[in-house]
Amino acid sequence: MEFVATSMPGIAPLLAEELGTLGISVTETGKAHVEFSGGTADALKVCLWSRLAERVLLPLAKLGVTPDIAPEKLAASQDWLALVGNDAPIHVNVEHGLGVRGDNRISAKRFIQALPPQFTISRDLRGSCCLRARLDQNEAHLWLDLAGDPLHRRGYRLAGGRAPLRETLAAAMLWAAGWHKEDRPGALLDPFCGSGTLLIEAALMAAGRAPGHQRRHYGFQHWRGCRRQLWQAAMDQAAASADRPVPALSLKGFDADLKAIQLAQQNAERSGVRHAIHFERRELGALRPRDVADEGVMVTNPPWGERLDEQEQAGWLHLGLGRIMARLAPGWQVVLLGADAQVMDRSGMNLESQWRLKNGPFNNFIRLYSPRQQQPVEVVQVADSAAFDVPEQAMPLVNRLKKNGKHLRRWLEREDIQCYRLYDRDLPEFNVAVDIYGDQVLVQEFKAPKTIDPEKARERRDWAVTAVRAALGVHREQVHLRTRERQKGKQQYQKLDGQGHYRPVREGQAQLLVNLQDYLDTGLFLDHRPVRLRIAEEASGKRFLNLFAYTGSATVHAAVGGAKRTVTVDASKKYLEWAASNLALNGFSTDQHSLERADTMRWLDECKEQFDLVFCDPPTFSNNKSRSDFVVEEHHGDLIRKIMRRLEPGGVLYFSCNFRRFKLDESITKWYDVEDLTRWSIPEDFRRNDKIHVLYAIRHVEEA
Repeated sequence: MEFVATSMPGIAPLLAEELGTLGISVTETGKAHVEFSGGTADALKVCLWSRLAERVLLPLAKLGVTPDIAPEKLAASQDWLALVGNDAPIHVNVEHGLGVRGDNRISAKRFIQALPPQFTISRDLRGSCCLRARLDQNEAHLWLDLAGDPLHRRGYRLAGGRAPLRETLAAAMLWAAGWHKEDRPGALLDPFCGSGTLLIEAALMAAGRAPGHQRRHYGFQHWRGCRRQLWQAAMDQAAASADRPVPALSLKGFDADLKAIQLAQQNAERSGVRHAIHFERRELGALRPRDVADEGVMVTNPPWGERLDEQEQAGWLHLGLGRIMARLAPGWQVVLLGADAQVMDRSGMNLESQWRLKNGPFNNFIRLYSPRQQQPVEVVQVADSAAFDVPEQAMPLVNRLKKNGKHLRRWLEREDIQCYRLYDRDLPEFNVAVDIYGDQVLVQEFKAPKTIDPEKARERRDWAVTAVRAALGVHREQVHLRTRERQKGKQQYQKLDGQGHYRPVREGQAQLLVNLQDYLDTGLFLDHRPVRLRIAEEASGKRFLNLFAYTGSATVHAAVGGAKRTVTVDASKKYLEWAASNLALNGFSTDQHSLERADTMRWLDECKEQFDLVFCDPPTFSNNKSRSDFVVEEHHGDLIRKIMRRLEPGGVLYFSCNFRRFKLDESITKWYDVEDLTRWSIPEDFRRNDKIHVLYAIRHVEEA
């Protein structure tokens, strides 16, 4: 007989390969189906043992008729008493092909009305003889569905979490990874495991257990063409495979969502492989060398992101994933499922193979990658000699850059710093700041007073850029120029050109996104580097709060340092989106790292949560339509008292401010233990301007 095994559109080639390993004779492979020939036992084998098939169909009729008469003609084409056994009810599904108008439910009703009257019609697939029909414009097909319930319903998953992965799709990803082979790698990791489908399918596949061994209902049980003894023996054989042990493998599943982990554990328990899989509430960013053996494969379904802002975060997450794998597991393979090829391309890994498929309404890709080693960033430093001759007027700046570079060189190498300030208005005639971000240079010109001739100011700016290029030996495309002037109101948040030029830089163990072109500020305050690194050292196992958080760089350091929870508060939607992208780049989600768009003072009034570690860096002045303006000199005492109500005993608040005439409220030093860390917190590259900020560590006074 001829049979048809259907699959998700796009993975039929993998299904054909799988049927070949089962000893099935494949005759044709389409986009979403595989035709095979054999006896009834072969059809039962596919129903019980195929991990990729959705249905197994026995063709009953193919008629050259139009849709207006097709339902009745198909119903009249069969000897139903010879086909349907044991007085089983019949379940009917009729689909309209491309270009066929009308309601398929009407066509199904007409088909049912044309059946012999003694048959009962059921809406339930289980316990029914299942029929499927398709009406095309000039042709009609009728099949007997030997599966009944779709084959991806294995019987072990009662709940699937937020975005459950279909079992057959999970099996296809594993097949693409070569997990079905005897020489499979010894470890499999899913860092976004959700309800555990991939890990469970991997354990069942490695053990050689029939995917249908837990099911009790199939369509073939009500087909007169299949003797009870035959299908009962086939089902008993599949059920007996449940005793096959899972080989000694490292199977690990992580997820940020505790409920998902609990669902995964329950599903694994029902499938009989709970003992073989390690599930843990953890995030990609918390992956450690001990989690990845010498040889293994990562198979996972990272968050795709349906909205534009989520897609941006998904892109940075893929980049972070590629970098983490290149650093921790360069010899592994990676299989990813995704919906956006451009997002997946951001991983930076080497694409080995690809399968394009249809997953419900989504066009998806299964991609097999190998990690690509990252080239180390050549951090820009001052050369021993100028790269080219410069005008005489630019030489003072060249010489000062060389002097500063020589002073900072050993410190930069010792501290492994990639982003730093090289020059900050040291010479009156060059009113600029020069900051290094990896292999890029930012020259910030402070707008000259109106008394200065604009042409003279432009000439000095050109000399400054020339001096920077000569002293650092960089191409003009590596130099970014901005003009800073006093901003008012919303001007400080406006874009400069709006192109979205984000690039990652490394600070300590954190990857942070900076933008050297679109906004007045880059997204990273370099003078706060020491306190961010200190937060990373102290955050392990703690609850961290970041107020007036800007782009969340301190939050990222806390997450990388092992904080068990973080909350990031800022009034700017744009900055919080930036913070979300920063988290994603480091492999962290907003499930455990909440982002709160709110007025900080009001949020503190409403907050009920306690924290062990807090960083607060308020602006000197902030206006707000919904409340009175915030002035740090006037309101910082009230702000600190609100924070201290949310700080656990034994915790610490790091309070910073860049107001040059700042003086701490005396009541704060009276009621709390205050340690002035300002001198410690000014890094070497800002020592020439030690008034750039103040920093205090504020704690509750310990009771005697």
